[in-house]
Amino acid sequence: MNVRLCIGFAFFALLISCSSVKKQAELLEQSKPEWLKERPVNAAYYYGIGIVAKVGAPALYEDKAKERALADIAGQINSTVKSEAILYQVEDKNGVRDYLQNRIKSISSEYLEGYEYVEKWEDLSNVYVYYRLSKQKFLNIKESRKKEAFKLASEKYLAGMQQITQGNHVGAIEHFAVVIDALSGYLNESTTIDVEGKQTDLVSESINEISAIFKKLQILSGDNSAINIDVKLKNDVFVVYDPDKGGVFNMPVKFTFSGGYLVNDRVKSGEKGYVHLPELPERNTIPQTLKVEVDLENMARQVTKNLYVRKIIENQKAAVLIVKI
Repeated sequence: MNVRLCIGFAFFALLISCSSVKKQAELLEQSKPEWLKERPVNAAYYYGIGIVAKVGAPALYEDKAKERALADIAGQINSTVKSEAILYQVEDKNGVRDYLQNRIKSISSEYLEGYEYVEKWEDLSNVYVYYRLSKQKFLNIKESRKKEAFKLASEKYLAGMQQITQGNHVGAIEHFAVVIDALSGYLNESTTIDVEGKQTDLVSESINEISAIFKKLQILSGDNSAINIDVKLKNDVFVVYDPDKGGVFNMPVKFTFSGGYLVNDRVKSGEKGYVHLPELPERNTIPQTLKVEVDLENMARQVTKNLYVRKIIENQKAAVLIVKI
């Protein structure tokens, strides 16, 4: 009898508990805010809603919900920016277009600093957070970032031109690389501004200056007498050379030897542009060749992390010299 009573009481308690949970769920459903019942639409704002299961510490899952709400906002902005970039992407032939799109997307995410917390709501299983971002505030931040980017690009462009005057080829390339990097998020619009009273397309001109630098470069060896230089080269020395400025300092150079693997196949030119013959493996009587060339890949990595700018540098025509060993 006691056992039956216990079972009865337990069953009754279970019914009460289930009824209580059901009642609580119904009350929660009735208290659900309007922004969860129907997604907000307002021409003045981007809205973001983040939903996360209540697992772990409240601080952790609430932070995760916030991240998802901001990602929701960023996704709306990105879809707009992506559509604006389509024309530029279609014109591109070298596979750079995907990078440019991603670059623009990452830039748009930076503008979310103006977001506002609106409200939080919870049910038995999940937490819901609601954020918004003023479209006008977003545009203001975007315009401010654009002005900063063009200001930096203008300064670096002038500095690059000064480096050319001073005969610092690598320094000039570094500055022009920064120009293109700073403006790579704006390649779907005009990059022309007034620079010291002259309308200048900063991206195009920077690319042109990089190309002009590489076109001038030559690699000379000790038995090259076609061009006079300040010091007669020995047969085991090469020089990276600009006919207008002389030896080129700090330029990456790579060697390719037909007779086998080289331990040190990549170096940088010294103060006067000198590069010494690398240690070669033992050779048989068959004539071999040594290819000496400006290392565009290392040059690109040396001056920038921007993949688009690296591609521009890597596509230049490298100075090459092939000698018989």
